[in-house]
Order: sequence, then C-alpha cells, then structure tokens
Amino acid sequence: MALMSMVFFMAIVFTAIALLSTQALLGHAETYVQQAYGESWNRLLSGYYEAHGNWDGVQGYVTKIIEAERRFGPFVEGIPATRTVTEPDLKISRPQREGPRFWVFDLDQKVVSDSLNKDLGKPLSQFPSDNKITKQWDEIKVKNQTVGYYWQDNRLNTSNSKLAKTIGTSIVQAMIIGLVITSLVALFLGMLLTRHFTKPLNHLMEAVRNVSKGDLSSRVNVKGNGDIEILARDFNRMTEQLTRNEEVRRNMVADIAHELRTPLAVILGKLESIQEGVLPSTPETILPIQDETLRLIRLVRDLQQLSLAEAGKLPMAFKKVDLRQLVERITEQFAIEFEERKLTVEILGYAPEIIGDPDRLTQVLVNLIGNALLHTPPGGTLRLLLEEAERSAEDGTLISENKHRLRDVFRRKGEKVERAEIKQANLVNNNQETDRDSSSGWVQVTVEDSGDGIPEEELEYIFNRFYRVDKARERESGGTGLGLAIAKEFIQAHGGIIQVESKSGVGSRFKILLPIKPKMLKE
Repeated sequence: MALMSMVFFMAIVFTAIALLSTQALLGHAETYVQQAYGESWNRLLSGYYEAHGNWDGVQGYVTKIIEAERRFGPFVEGIPATRTVTEPDLKISRPQREGPRFWVFDLDQKVVSDSLNKDLGKPLSQFPSDNKITKQWDEIKVKNQTVGYYWQDNRLNTSNSKLAKTIGTSIVQAMIIGLVITSLVALFLGMLLTRHFTKPLNHLMEAVRNVSKGDLSSRVNVKGNGDIEILARDFNRMTEQLTRNEEVRRNMVADIAHELRTPLAVILGKLESIQEGVLPSTPETILPIQDETLRLIRLVRDLQQLSLAEAGKLPMAFKKVDLRQLVERITEQFAIEFEERKLTVEILGYAPEIIGDPDRLTQVLVNLIGNALLHTPPGGTLRLLLEEAERSAEDGTLISENKHRLRDVFRRKGEKVERAEIKQANLVNNNQETDRDSSSGWVQVTVEDSGDGIPEEELEYIFNRFYRVDKARERESGGTGLGLAIAKEFIQAHGGIIQVESKSGVGSRFKILLPIKPKMLKE
C-alpha cells in the first residue's frame, strides 16, 4: 500500500511539472512564431518600397500575400516584392490559416495597408492605443533610412488559440497516457522488487516472533551480503547465544540440585539412623553431618559470590597489595600438604605493589594452588612466577573481551602501537618517568605445575560453573566446581584477565594479568 501511494504521488508530481513545462514551452513557441512572422513581413514591405519607391499599391500586394498564406501557410522566408500571385494559385483549396493582424504606417503615421483592409488611410491618432502602437511598432528601413512603420497585434487570435489549445491538449493527453503506463509498470516492478527484498525480512520477523514465544531453535536462512542478510546473521548469533545461556541456566539448576542432593541425603540418612537408634548420638556420628553442613555453607557462599561478581555488585576493598608476600603467605599455609606429597615449590621473580582486594586475590590464588596441589603427583614441581608486564599491554578492548589471548597483551617493544610510543615520549619530555611501582603498568602471576594436565578439548569449558574434568575425584575432595568460575570473575572485577595453558601428562599453567591500578580507580 505504501509503495502504491508513493508511485501515485510521484506520478501526480511529474504530471504537474510536465503541464507547467508544456504551458511555458507553448508560450515561448507562440512568441517565437509571432516574432518570425513580423520580421518576415518587415522584409517583404522593405523590398516592396525599394522596388516601387513609395507605398502606392501596397495594400493589393499585402492582400495577395495574405490570401496565399491562408492557402499555403506563412511565408516565413519571404516573397520577393516583384513576384505576383497568379489566380490559379489563389484558387487552390487549402484550409485557411490566419496570422496576427498588422498595420503599415507611412512617415506621416497614416495607415497605407493593414491585414484586413479596413483601416486604409486612417491616422494613428484615431487608434485608441496610439501610445502603445508607437512604442511597439518596428521601423521599415530601406538603405538604413526609415520609410514606414510596421505594427503587429501579438494578441493570440481565435484560430491560433484553438490550435495552441489543441496542441497543448494532445501533448497533455500523451503525457498522461505515458505517465499512467509508466506508473503501472513502476508499480508492478516495485511490487516484485519489494517482495524480493522484504521476503528475508518477513522470515526474520517470523523468527523473531517465534523467539518471543520461547522457541530459541528458530533460525533464518541467510543468502547474500546485504543489510538484511547481515541483520539475519546477527539474529542467528543472538539466538545461538540465548540458546547457550538457556542451556547454561538449566545445567546450573541441575548442577545445584545435584550438589545439594548429596549432602542433604547424607545429613538425612545420618539423622534418621540416630532417630531410629541404629547409630548412637556420638561426636563421631555427628561429625559427617557437620562436614556436609559446612559443604552446603561453602556452596551457598560460592554461589552468592559468583552471582554478585557476574552482576558487577561484588563488594571490593581496594588497598595496596604486595603480591610476593601474598604468595609466600599462601604457600606457607599449604606447607604441610607440600611436604606430605613431597612437592617442590618455587617462587620466582618480583612484582610491584598493586591496588587490589587482598581477600579476593587470596581466594583466587588459594584455588589455583589448591588445584595444582591436588592434581600434581608426589615428587612433582609447583612454580609461581611474578613479573611486571610491558606497559603497552594496557588494552581495554582485550581486557573487556577476555578471550584468552595473552599474546595480544604481551607485545614486543618493537611492536608497540604508535599511541603508546607517543605517550611514552610525552612522559619522557615532561620528566614523568615511572619506576616499577607505576600505576600505569601490569603485573603477571603464573601458577605452573607438573601434574596430570587438562585435555585440550576441556580447556574451553574449564571456567564454567560446576564444570569438572574429573568429577568423581573433585566431589570426594569436597570441591563444588565453582572455584575457577569464581576466580575468573574476581580477576575481571580487578580489570584483569586469566588464561590457562595445558597439555595432558605435561602440566598446567594458569596466567593472571592484573593492572597495577584498576581502571575504575583511575577514573
């Protein structure tokens, strides 16, 4: 409907423009013909006077020419003054055509000839518009001398008016017919093109309606690279992401139910046994109930922290943190476990103080070191490396994406972007050189073990909630499957990233990149 309205509106506009242009063209054409007609008569009369030396007999000459014009058309090129029109020529039957009326005046301003032969001898003063005539007449000259005056009434006569109207009507009719045909063709082609271009859009709208009803499996078949096709691809990616999110949500609910079911079943079983008198109510009997209760408390606490971190509402107590001291204190806590498993622990490197939440960072490192301890066989090695990353690693885009692309963070000095070079040059020029404790740098903490490693196909999911590589072993050890997911969120809350590299049978390497001063504190 909108297309039809647009086509008809454009047709009306073009018709109006065409009518105005036609009227203007006809007006110019009439003016041109009248001027040519007057110039032709001026030449004829000048030739007559030159041939006869006076105006005697000019009326008869004019009358013959007018009769010939009526039968044969206007003498635009002129007729020689000496030519006489024969009687047979005057009798030739031809539709009469009348030109504009004109008068010829001599130097005494008396009419010596007129096109209708009615005012012969009439002085100019008897004309009602004598002032207008003197302003509009043309001089008739012979050898650069004025011998008379020619005045032509340029008002459109009846026959010419009818002719002009007929021509104008014919042109308008032809234009209207052409516009109607053109409009119909344009409408037909427009409908075809609209259907062609809107067909994928209609499919997209249908898919959107299906998704709004809860059908996340709805997809749009995409062919081409147009704007609608790009929109359809984005829609497909969005629905895929929604499907994954819905699957994660369902899995999370199932995982939470599973994690709650085991300790609740243990607690219920123990309590029923005590109530029925099967087991005595002794500290040894109550201890498993206490352990499972503590496990439930940890699970609820982890879930709460994870949800707060994902929502960006995790409370953070930022202060100066010495990562070297923090790592040493955590390894001291695991000293007995290291000694029991005969693990060699190395703390290497140095890192400047950073601004961070020591409790959150402690929880991250405890989780990583605990996992390394759990998966490293006796006699293995655990290395903790601290180092200051290159200052050009500050890249907000990489931090926000968190795609585990550490190579984009650590760039060689020769590959620094121009912006960083300019910034560094300005700092040098302003004598604002920074040392290792500068707030614009980055720090990397690496936790590397020589344990079992993680299969390559599992690396993509290692930071998902409730994900375990060895589910049975983790559950026996009391893990909830939320440690790495929480670690990832805590590091992101500091404005950093966490990455894992691992191979089965070789070991794992977790790398944490932290800004010396988080961006939110700089702002």
